[in-house]
Amino acid sequence: MNNNGTRIYYEEHGAGEPLVLMHGFTSSGRQWQMTGFVDGLKDAYRLILIDARGHGQSDKPHDAAAYALEQRLTDINTVLDSLDIVRSHFLAYSMGGWQAFGMALHYPQRVASLAIGGAHPYADSLQAFDGTDGEDLDAFVMAMENFIGEKISREARPFVLQNDIHALLAAANDREGYAARLADVKAPLMLFVGDRDRRLALVQRTAEELQAKKLLLVPGTNHSSTLFASATILPVLKDFLQAQCQAL
Repeated sequence: MNNNGTRIYYEEHGAGEPLVLMHGFTSSGRQWQMTGFVDGLKDAYRLILIDARGHGQSDKPHDAAAYALEQRLTDINTVLDSLDIVRSHFLAYSMGGWQAFGMALHYPQRVASLAIGGAHPYADSLQAFDGTDGEDLDAFVMAMENFIGEKISREARPFVLQNDIHALLAAANDREGYAARLADVKAPLMLFVGDRDRRLALVQRTAEELQAKKLLLVPGTNHSSTLFASATILPVLKDFLQAQCQAL
């Protein structure tokens, strides 16, 4: 799919009510397959896995302006338009969650519900990446660890470094918060977060401010490992999605 010259890659799996899956920074749509969410959801939902610009099989501009929020949201809308999907549920993690909150605020007519993990709608600084030039891979890993507040495991390191580091650095802009507009988020909301994720307190604050229908604390996981606890998350997620589909 082409969005004004930027190619955005997506895959479809399963059938049913549409559910867009949006991954985190340095990852791709494959994240959802590796962690069991595709197999766990494809029998009931039409899954749309989108590789965000700068990630996976999508184009990877090296210009920071290409990663403005509106550009990212237009990518999602263009995919939905190409599939003739007017409205969808969203399952999103980390960076994807920030974008999903953006969809709920800027394009509320397209959002049936939100299930967001490891993310919050408040401003977030990516200054940890300042001074990183993309040539020193160890420096990038260190910056990533400073940003998420935890060590990247030896097993995960190759997956991080298989990316176009220059594109990731271009995408590493400070994220504007939506704090002033939170009352405008009307979509039913489920939140989940690892109980060892340093974002825990902000996710809990989000759940209170937005009166989330469900807040799931995933025991024993941090930001990097939460999605691997799909056996814990999926039953709660399925109940949430089923309730929202019945309410439509």
